[in-house]
Amino acid sequence: MRLFVAVDVGDAVRREVARVVSSLSHMLEAVKTPPRVVWVKPAALHVTIKFLGEVPERELPAIVTALTPPLTIEPFTLEWRGLGAFPGPRQPRALWVGVVNGGAPLAQVEAEVSRRLAGPAIDLADRTFLPHLTVGRIKMPGAGVDWPKVLQAVEVRQVQSAVERVTLYRSQLTQFGPNYTGVVSAPLVGAGTD
Repeated sequence: MRLFVAVDVGDAVRREVARVVSSLSHMLEAVKTPPRVVWVKPAALHVTIKFLGEVPERELPAIVTALTPPLTIEPFTLEWRGLGAFPGPRQPRALWVGVVNGGAPLAQVEAEVSRRLAGPAIDLADRTFLPHLTVGRIKMPGAGVDWPKVLQAVEVRQVQSAVERVTLYRSQLTQFGPNYTGVVSAPLVGAGTD
């Protein structure tokens, strides 16, 4: 089964991303040969904390046990602003909205999740954690797109996400896109909370 750990972004962020995607789509349709971009559906938007990939079903109980207890991290707010691209704006493969505030506590959540999952027999890729919200994946680059200009032309209005829990999701790939099912969630609680 395909698993990942993530935090939800909330409806205000979903609405803003839908507006941004609409603006980007209109701009990209105007170029000589538009790129083919697969946009992330608003309901599927999330911040990936740790991608586990394909995991044998026998490992699921240990993962659930590791991720069930509350995290002793205060709930916090993420603030979103600005568009970017991976690996870079010249030849992007993915488009994202960036975090301007809340990255430090989000990194604490990532570190705690990684620590908890170090026990189960999972191959956790040792990648630098870069908090972002993927909004689209470029499948065909098209021609005549000035990506740096496009990314600067669309403003992301500052919106916020309340981070109060972390969730283990199961991802099932279908012809219509991925379906995500929550398996277990752990609340964020302050260090002094019982």
